[in-house]
Amino acid sequence: MTLSPPSNETETPRRHRINQRDDSSGVLELPSQSSDDCSLDDALRKRTLPPWVARQIDEWGERLSLPEWDADEKISLEEYDYHDIQNGCLCSERDYRQNSGWTGTDLCHSATSPVRCSHYAIQYKDNNGGVGTTLTGVAHFTPNAESHSGMCHGGAMTSVMDDVIGWTAFHVTGQCIPWSGFTAQVNVSLKRPIPVGSYLKIVGEIIKTEGRKVWIASCIVCGDDNDKVYCTAEGLVILKK
Repeated sequence: MTLSPPSNETETPRRHRINQRDDSSGVLELPSQSSDDCSLDDALRKRTLPPWVARQIDEWGERLSLPEWDADEKISLEEYDYHDIQNGCLCSERDYRQNSGWTGTDLCHSATSPVRCSHYAIQYKDNNGGVGTTLTGVAHFTPNAESHSGMCHGGAMTSVMDDVIGWTAFHVTGQCIPWSGFTAQVNVSLKRPIPVGSYLKIVGEIIKTEGRKVWIASCIVCGDDNDKVYCTAEGLVILKK
């Protein structure tokens, strides 16, 4: 299976109490400071996924389910807001991580991550995984990932590629084995700037294996336009002994 980057002009979803331009720029305006507006932190937690996610997610394969992610995700377009977690509707991501030995939040999967990866799904080449196994998901580039005015930092794009490369490699055996290896190398090519507020599709594919070495090709693209590529990368993951 050849990795063909996914699709669409950047679609910026409507969100509660966040002003946004009514054009195709994909740029969200930050919340005002009036008493009627929520804080930026709350705004990041309250998000609405773009329509292309619901249209495509069933085609991406088997949804990944981890306690630390399930506390913060659901498949529907209207996701739980953080107050549901505080009120006990969901287990707390922070509590789960602390109880499992972590000391902080996940760089790319926390509700307040500057760039937030979610809704990962895996499609195995066959029962043994291996070359051709593909991981697909969503990346939300929030205002906290900003560098140049209105545009996201290249380091945020690289972090997403690192995350996708790692999680794709964790499925090389035909089952998900979290934290079963370490990223040893990531070569990234930044193709075009990403506007703050964008929701984009991310894809990783296993392209080669050799012993404990797993090579991944990955990309960031628009949700409905396979030809609009923001970033490509190739990475090497070394599996644990």
